[in-house]
Amino acid sequence: MSLQPGDKVKFLNQQGGGTIVRIIKPGLVAVLIDDGFEIPTPESELVKIGGESAAARYFSETSHEKPRASENSTSKPQKPDSSGHLTESYVEALPTSARGSSNVPGIYLAFEPLDQKWLISGSLELTLSNLSDYDVIYTLFHKTPGGGYTGRDYGNIPPMHKAIIDVIKREDLDYVADGIVELMFIKDKMPSVWLPSVAAFKIKSVRFTKEDNYKTYAFLNRKAFVYQLAEISRLKSASRLEEMEKYGEETMVVEKAEQIKPLSFIARHKTAPREAVVDLHAEAILEDHREVPPEELLNLQLAYFTRCMEAAIIDNYYKVIFIHGVGNGVLKKAIIERLREYPNVIWQQAPFARFGMGAIEVMIMRPSKASAEE
Repeated sequence: MSLQPGDKVKFLNQQGGGTIVRIIKPGLVAVLIDDGFEIPTPESELVKIGGESAAARYFSETSHEKPRASENSTSKPQKPDSSGHLTESYVEALPTSARGSSNVPGIYLAFEPLDQKWLISGSLELTLSNLSDYDVIYTLFHKTPGGGYTGRDYGNIPPMHKAIIDVIKREDLDYVADGIVELMFIKDKMPSVWLPSVAAFKIKSVRFTKEDNYKTYAFLNRKAFVYQLAEISRLKSASRLEEMEKYGEETMVVEKAEQIKPLSFIARHKTAPREAVVDLHAEAILEDHREVPPEELLNLQLAYFTRCMEAAIIDNYYKVIFIHGVGNGVLKKAIIERLREYPNVIWQQAPFARFGMGAIEVMIMRPSKASAEE
């Protein structure tokens, strides 16, 4: 997709849209929103709505009523200043897929490349994600070259939201990637009052130059360099405060941030060791499936199928059942055509007693060592 200044666009990963005012670099454009702010956005996260295409009809606000965001759940993005930094951090809701994420509940520090096609160049968003049911009060400090710490940001992150703290330039990573985050966890009704948590992080800037360090995380819906700062299950209760002081234990949770590895895309469908069942019905893989034009639905289902197949092969699965339904057979035929592209794969009708006529059982055969050596 080629976008030009003047094109009207909608955001794919959030509500709203605007007009492209300039090309920042290949694959990255500046979108002017209604509030008068310019938002740097990868082209891959935009759809042009100037015509009567299926995408335009789907994203047109006149075709259906958009759900209105909670007034206190998400703040408006702030306009970058002349240096490219945000004048103020802001908060936005995590995608609904975060609820089903396999990552453990906790707080995650992320460096998210603005241009998802060029992961090791260009600016990054510095974010804090609250993957928990608690309100989290945070304070972020950076270590200064001369010693000591400088406060970078503080605020509150609602449950299942993330704070976009700033847009970081690559040349600033030596300074930005060394710091401490203080965290407090709050809820109206809690099983216990948790002690504050402090997490230190120090990331060598050379690690940001390797594409393999940027992974796809379900709770972000994009590739990022992610560190876990705190895990809910490891928080200490304040009710043990006197006991801990008596025996000289630390009364604050001090963590060393560690990079986390996302679970494979197929893991959410795992039913047994090296086995999975994937339901390809629209309502199972899409949030607003009724709003997706029929001519685009098949492509979305096939894209989901391909992503599952690729992950299953990489993770050494040997059996995956794909539920396609018993409609007009178009999806089933398209899946079989796609399966022909994979070597060492065989398929058959899935067990009728469990799936009827609406599923395909795919067996992934591993080549023998002898054939692999040849």
